[in-house]
Amino acid sequence: MRFNRVRQLLWLLATVGSLLLPLLTACGGETEPAATTIPAADEAESGGALAAAPTAAATETALPTEVPPTETATAPPPSPTPAEPTATAVPPTPTPAAALEAIAARPPEAILIQEPGPGSRVVSPVRIAGAADPTFEQNLVVRLVDIDGNPLAQTPTMIAAELGQRGPFSVELPFSITGEMPGFIQVFTTSPRDGGITHLASVAVFLADAGPEEINPGLEAAEPEQIEIRQPQLGEIVSGGVLQVDGFGLASFEATLVVELLDEAGDTLVQLPVLVAAPDLGEPGSFSAELNYSIDNPQPGRLVVRDISPAFGGDAHLASVELQLEP
Repeated sequence: MRFNRVRQLLWLLATVGSLLLPLLTACGGETEPAATTIPAADEAESGGALAAAPTAAATETALPTEVPPTETATAPPPSPTPAEPTATAVPPTPTPAAALEAIAARPPEAILIQEPGPGSRVVSPVRIAGAADPTFEQNLVVRLVDIDGNPLAQTPTMIAAELGQRGPFSVELPFSITGEMPGFIQVFTTSPRDGGITHLASVAVFLADAGPEEINPGLEAAEPEQIEIRQPQLGEIVSGGVLQVDGFGLASFEATLVVELLDEAGDTLVQLPVLVAAPDLGEPGSFSAELNYSIDNPQPGRLVVRDISPAFGGDAHLASVELQLEP
């Protein structure tokens, strides 16, 4: 009987313990996990590796003794050291100062009309004055033309300077018209060889039969040559049927000049329009042309560069160079 009571008491304690254990665990109580027993056979097959493995808790807190293999990190190539800047040949850009120097280097206008100035209103007789480079026997011709280029009046005059010297000129030119109209005063020199015009300058004015004159200021004494022929030079011998022309000048219409090569008789061998390479319309610039000509015998000739007036189709300005032409 007593033995049975003891058995009942032990069963009761075990039952109460089994009921209290989950309750204690739920309330935060922790129990140390039981050690796992590894069968000896399994341990032998694994070479004791499992026996040496850390527990789960140790795995969470302890660093691994061996870093797992990862993809090899490749260091980025070093940035190239910036090279020292090298000098690059850049064509010089024309500057306003350079353009002014180029203009200043031009010779003075060969025939300079200082009175009357452009746009003046003149009545008969009109006084024309200026300065000019030396000419053959210091002769000049003064001419007045209408808007269509028709001559209204013409007279010779002379440069008031010793032979071979630049000097002033002046003349009064009478004319007869009805009413008022635009016109052009032209002053030019001619060749003693063939009578052709070798240099010409002009000024646009208003012609009137009556009323007061209105004389505008004229060009300054240091005014540069409007058309400068730099190649060929005066008296140069040209052969081979090709003539290279270079110069610097101003064109009145669409930056275009006309280049002509004349033979001994003054007839045109070749004529060619050329463009002036200027920064803008109405400004001077360089020009060049290549003229192909054909002659049978050596002879004197003349290269002429003309600025054609858009108003009447005649010469607003003309420059020339005497040459010796050979086949």
